[in-house]
Amino acid sequence: MSGADPTRRAVLARSAAAAGAVVGAGCSSPFGSGGDADVFTRWLPSPSALRSTDHYRFDYYDLGTLAAQRAHLGGDPTVFERTWEPLGLAWDDATAVVTVDSVDVVTAEFDRDAAVSDLQAAGYERAGEYEGHVRYRNGETGTVFALADGTILVSAVDRYGTTSADPTSRIETVIDAATGDVDRYAEDNEDMGTLVEELGRATLVGGRTMDEPESGAARSGRFENLVAEGARSVVDGTTVEEKWVYLYDRPRDVDTAALEAYVAANDDSSEGVDARFGAVEDISYTTEGRKGIITGTRDAGEYYA
Repeated sequence: MSGADPTRRAVLARSAAAAGAVVGAGCSSPFGSGGDADVFTRWLPSPSALRSTDHYRFDYYDLGTLAAQRAHLGGDPTVFERTWEPLGLAWDDATAVVTVDSVDVVTAEFDRDAAVSDLQAAGYERAGEYEGHVRYRNGETGTVFALADGTILVSAVDRYGTTSADPTSRIETVIDAATGDVDRYAEDNEDMGTLVEELGRATLVGGRTMDEPESGAARSGRFENLVAEGARSVVDGTTVEEKWVYLYDRPRDVDTAALEAYVAANDDSSEGVDARFGAVEDISYTTEGRKGIITGTRDAGEYYA
């Protein structure tokens, strides 16, 4: 993926820096159990509903699988614990995280009363309700949590955005997407729908739609006529199966040669760049309709090295 590799530490750092989290008891959600990609797509509102834009990025992390595969990962992904601070929740008590632009959605085993106590101790005060969710806001940071039985949502002020966005409004929009009260990204946008259908559910999944780049560049992964990109990782024992999906405007725009040049330009960190393909083996390239697909495998022991 251009500028990021969701199978490595960069995507974990993004999760730690994300503005908020939603935590529900166990693997279930008050908005339905979800199957396959629906486990994350149901949380994704259309971009225009979320923040009056055409695109944003999402990421999904199956923490239950990561916990089960912990012995093979070459380290502990404790970065997730910073996602839902100040809650006293260990990462391996959580089952999943979905980042929705600047809001996170997390399912986990947690105690609601303890979560409220954690928030109050950190300076949060009650600030109204929405759809059965009681809000708590930190007056100093602007961060907002919303709690219901088995559910916690949180979003912070986006200090790096080009326009200001109210964390409370973003939380409400994510809830509305989960309940079906606003259009969802994958249903409202054909490109996102095609992308997530190909990616499906995996240990890690990420993607976004985009405006078509004005020009291509092999090292950056910016390809002409590209309209969406995504990636998935499946952790299984000592092996991670990788897939990168590049969606073009038309089938005739798919450029396998450009994908090969992209991999070749990013398979060696000797020039001071992140070698996102440096540890990937058995790389292959396929095309299907508007999609250009790269697949490969890597050693799970290097995941958090």
